[in-house]
Amino acid sequence: MRIYLSNAGAISLREPLDFRRLDVLADPQPSDRLERAIARVGRREDERHIRLSPSVLRFLSKHAGDPQWEAGFSAMVDYAARHGWVDERGDIRAHMVVNERDDVVSVDDFKAAMRALPAGISAVSTGDGEQVAGMIVSSLTSISADPPMVGFFVQQTSSTRDALLRNGRFVANILGENHGGVIQAFLRQPQGPARFAQGGWVVNELGLPVLPDALASIECDIVCTEVLGTHDFIVGKMRKTACRQAQPVINFNAATHRIAPVRLQ
Repeated sequence: MRIYLSNAGAISLREPLDFRRLDVLADPQPSDRLERAIARVGRREDERHIRLSPSVLRFLSKHAGDPQWEAGFSAMVDYAARHGWVDERGDIRAHMVVNERDDVVSVDDFKAAMRALPAGISAVSTGDGEQVAGMIVSSLTSISADPPMVGFFVQQTSSTRDALLRNGRFVANILGENHGGVIQAFLRQPQGPARFAQGGWVVNELGLPVLPDALASIECDIVCTEVLGTHDFIVGKMRKTACRQAQPVINFNAATHRIAPVRLQ
């Protein structure tokens, strides 16, 4: 089995049924990010070795509790202990390998491709009073109907990120063609009440700003955050929704567009 420390921020266990080896593969990444990833699975012993927690390996395997897997895992740990690779804390010594190649597209190529992806536009709002905060996103996506969940991405340098994590709640307000003023205010005004001067925002029973004429307003509790590259993926469990009839707009090629109805033959 192999722990994979992706430079996208994800940590996974590859080949969880292979008990003949245990090592760590890390993508090239800034040293501070790599050290944070290592701390999530164990601790660094030296430049080329990591001490891994068996409990983390069991969790990442997704096979914990299966009798056959547990037997193979116990045999692997016993083998490591007999060879002196398990310390007094029970952590297993593993060799770390740095992936020397990471063939990906350039930032410019990434942006060009994403500009070709039409996406709905939403105003995500959080906070209350003078601490209200919000951002425009085109990454809102459906995740699950049971339990009902949606998610979106927020850049780690975004002025909205800390407010979202501090409040633990948000409202995703899906925008339509009459919300140009809302979009411009969110993009141009500083965080705080000035950003909410357009659109006739109201406050719900939890104190969060809600856009009353949004195509849909989706009130959520944050139940999960995951660091992925330069962004955090925020997942919310939907507590309340309201829907209205309106014409949607989309983000395409770095501009806002109306959707023209098309009759299929």
